[in-house]
Amino acid sequence: MSSQVKGNSIYATRALTPDELDAELIEKWRQLDLETQIANPFLSPGFVLPYLENQHHYQQPVFLICQCRQDGRLIGIGLFHHIRATKKLPLPHLVPFRCEHALRRGFLIAQGAIPEFLASLLEFMNHQQDRWFGIEFPELRIEQPWVTQLQQQACSNGIGCSFRVQAVFNSPVVDLVNLVENGLEDRWSSSRRKTMRRNLNRLHKRGPVEFRMITEAEHIPAALERFLELENSGWKKELGTSLLSRDEDRHFVRKMVSDLAGQQRVFISELRVGRDIAASAINLISGSEIFAFKIGYNEKYAEASPGLLHETHLVKHVREHLPLITKIDGCARADSYLNKIWPDRIVIGEGLLSVSTLARGTGQILSKLRLFKSWASHLLEKWS
Repeated sequence: MSSQVKGNSIYATRALTPDELDAELIEKWRQLDLETQIANPFLSPGFVLPYLENQHHYQQPVFLICQCRQDGRLIGIGLFHHIRATKKLPLPHLVPFRCEHALRRGFLIAQGAIPEFLASLLEFMNHQQDRWFGIEFPELRIEQPWVTQLQQQACSNGIGCSFRVQAVFNSPVVDLVNLVENGLEDRWSSSRRKTMRRNLNRLHKRGPVEFRMITEAEHIPAALERFLELENSGWKKELGTSLLSRDEDRHFVRKMVSDLAGQQRVFISELRVGRDIAASAINLISGSEIFAFKIGYNEKYAEASPGLLHETHLVKHVREHLPLITKIDGCARADSYLNKIWPDRIVIGEGLLSVSTLARGTGQILSKLRLFKSWASHLLEKWS
């Protein structure tokens, strides 16, 4: 499947299948992941490769990779599926690789290489119009610098591409750089502070409360098994959504955590009450950010909201023990329980890169129809 565009740029973008990734390229991918300007652990080889190894797919994914023609340096990578049509673009195009565990989309891009990567990407996509009319990006962090840069370059590259972005919802995060000295509590209402103190006291009555961050690679496997057992003990087990519910998920998470632990890119946190674990979570590290992956809690302590208490303790401990971390992304929806305690927000949206006149026209028509539908719905609500 390998395809490459011949051009004058010193960078070239190619489309590869997983079978075409050799050991040398995978090692360059690992290095890019360590040095990327765009934090995203869900595009790490330590995440993607275990997933591909342990999941069954009806269609091979497409890797878009950008390398320097002279020395082979990898400056950008993205993972996609070919799709015939969606509501947003009813033409053949690319969408991010379907992985139910990947909570953020986009690219990994090397430090200082965003303009070069995007220019190469646009040139490549322009030559693929017979196969792909564009790329659709759901679950996109709009504040990432490549998003604004792609909007500018798509309009000015002379090819006639367009990149439209639409905000969808605000997701809770913690901006550790601007967090006040007293921590999260300073941003809470008096009633919220009272509620959190009451819940913590409820745990103290059941036993000594302790928060742990397991970061050492040799201790993470045992902590992971404790997490898996906890997550599989309540409602997630009943719904069949826990990681232990499916063999594929079980094998994936063990391999993924093992791979990332060897690079110090994952840790497991535990809120303990005596010998019990009230809540536990798997947290992934990319760049200078932490991304929440999975959390489980002991229903025996449900009245004390152990998940909320876990997340407040997590912020405090990251601030004290991981000083290079600048942000914690909850990877949560707009209605998440984290909204109650995490004060900051990032905008999550949708992006649509169109690289042909037909795709741009279709996208604009559908965008206008969605705006009209939204306006009409608002008008009906006003009249009713």
